[in-house]
Amino acid sequence: MRKRTTMTTGRASLCALGEYLRRHCFFAPLREQVQIPQKMVRYRPIDKLLDALGGILCGAKTIAQNNVTIRTDRAVQRACGRTGCAEQSTIARTLRACTAENVTQYEQVSWYYLKRYGVTPHHRFHEKPLWVDSDLTPMPIGAKAEGSERTWMGRDRSKTGRKTLRITASPYREILHETLLRGKATAVPTLKAALLEVETHLRWTRERRAQMVLRLDGGFGTTEGLNWLLSRGYQAVAKISHRGRVQKLRQVIGPWQPTSSPGRAMAAVLRPHRFCRTTRQWVIRTPQDQGGYQYAVVLTTWPDLAPATVADAYDGRAMIEATFCQDKQALGLVKRRQHKWEAQQRVLLLARLAHHLLLWSKGWLSRVPTTRWRLDGYGLVRLLQEGTTVPGGIRWRRGWMVSVHFDPLHPLAEALQQGFAALFRGRVRVGILREKLAAGAAGHGDDPPTAGG
Repeated sequence: MRKRTTMTTGRASLCALGEYLRRHCFFAPLREQVQIPQKMVRYRPIDKLLDALGGILCGAKTIAQNNVTIRTDRAVQRACGRTGCAEQSTIARTLRACTAENVTQYEQVSWYYLKRYGVTPHHRFHEKPLWVDSDLTPMPIGAKAEGSERTWMGRDRSKTGRKTLRITASPYREILHETLLRGKATAVPTLKAALLEVETHLRWTRERRAQMVLRLDGGFGTTEGLNWLLSRGYQAVAKISHRGRVQKLRQVIGPWQPTSSPGRAMAAVLRPHRFCRTTRQWVIRTPQDQGGYQYAVVLTTWPDLAPATVADAYDGRAMIEATFCQDKQALGLVKRRQHKWEAQQRVLLLARLAHHLLLWSKGWLSRVPTTRWRLDGYGLVRLLQEGTTVPGGIRWRRGWMVSVHFDPLHPLAEALQQGFAALFRGRVRVGILREKLAAGAAGHGDDPPTAGG
């Protein structure tokens, strides 16, 4: 390796993030604890998985796109401590070589990352409750894939595939748990097992659970499932959509009251269904485009909430649906299809780590007020498309980054310069290229840029 090297890249901001992670040994737990039974020819198996993660952060929507993203960008490879990148077919073979034991090892490392860098484990329960959402999303795939079954797949009413159950902390958009399910698997037993695992790892005692609110869709609104959740001490805002149950409950209701959504109204159920704890139940009607109304029942363990507040609280579930949509658009969650069950689980874990890295890096950079104001409102899609693609010049010395300068023509250059300068604390010089040099670097990518500012 040359003692001094200068590079220009279209992902200088991603290189700065990779250098920050490398200096803090972020991936050391993965290298130490995940052991994949595969022969090493040129790259270690765990390094090939990190290449797949790097491809996700470079914008690759499939494993095949690694060849035209991270594999052609040597600056990103060097920033992540790599001297090269595996070819996409080699990465795919490594994913297929993963076993159930490897998936368990990776899940343990994921819990370490969440407890070490996440915000949810440090939530201040004495100040405000923690809102936790749970939902399912379809994962279409061919009929010959392991666990693929013909079932309901969103808009595709009859299609083969799997499902993914996710539990998220709504205020922080962090994924607490994610489980791959067979196409026809029942959601309620899986939710019980997932919540028990989350309680164990995050040490949610009964006192803590009393300060948490679970928001559940109609698919989880069975009597058995809700009784189990209420017996564990959770607060709940849940929906009952079973037609027969809703028809029975709306026989005796109070007057209709408006909500914040035009045309939608709620009425108190005067003869509510009995659960193991006292609940307040409301019939909610929503106008349909074809005429008439669609009815459902929303229940809550907070009896003093106004109808409009209950409706708004349930509508907050849109956050988990937004995280699913962003992961599918930004990280290619649906397009990364693996026929082997363990390989698909590993892909979900890699996407979860990429999801958290984008969120946490936004939080790290937002310690500077200017950067926090500039990145406010950025979701995963914009962070990946704009935040990681700031071009610039990088200087290396003995394998370590000594300076990075961003192109001033990029709208995020100044904000990220201040954010990364605060992160590196003088260990890496972070600046802005002079405009003439930036234009020269853009026109002559092979010429070494001179950093200024």
